[in-house]
Amino acid sequence: MPWNRVGTGFAQLVVRSSRPNSNRGAEMMRKKLTPRLVLLAAMTLIAAGANAQTTEQNINITIRPSQTVEERVADEIKASDLRKAAEEKRAKEEAARIAETNPKTLLRNARVVFVTSHTEFFDTVQLQNALRKRPEFETWQMVIVDGWKKQDVADILIEIDRPLFTYTWTYQIINRSNGIVLATGKVTAFDGNFATPLLAQRIIEEMKIARGETKPKK
Repeated sequence: MPWNRVGTGFAQLVVRSSRPNSNRGAEMMRKKLTPRLVLLAAMTLIAAGANAQTTEQNINITIRPSQTVEERVADEIKASDLRKAAEEKRAKEEAARIAETNPKTLLRNARVVFVTSHTEFFDTVQLQNALRKRPEFETWQMVIVDGWKKQDVADILIEIDRPLFTYTWTYQIINRSNGIVLATGKVTAFDGNFATPLLAQRIIEEMKIARGETKPKK
């Protein structure tokens, strides 16, 4: 029995002496945790505010009254007119593109001519004079430029040649800007003097065909 009392007293002594230590440890832990909790709470609030700012969106809603029948018809007509205008524009652009490579169109629109010869048996002045004498040349308001530096302003080039050891005189009409051959042909003559009026006649016939003033010979 005395041992029990001593033991009980010891236990009571231990318990009573351990309570102040436990209270002090809890107090120190609260002191350590309090600043951390405050910092964590502040960071949480800042993050929530930033997230609210980034996700904020302005949504504008416009309420329009429903269209009347007349307004719907007017809008449909306007849309139809716009589609028609776009189609006409595309058609014009396509026609212009084709015209840029169509030999007859290029020859029909030609106004300035440059004559050149690839044979020493023919003088370009002869053909220049023969073309100027043609009444069609004046009616079409065409002009001839002379000199190599002037050929850059010409619409078409007329090239004359004669193969060696022949009486054949060839002509070739070329669009200067893109090099497209617009017409070719030949005549037979003893020399350049006899060939000149024949060449002028054939060249004028080519221009008439391009202008629709005559039909090509079969």
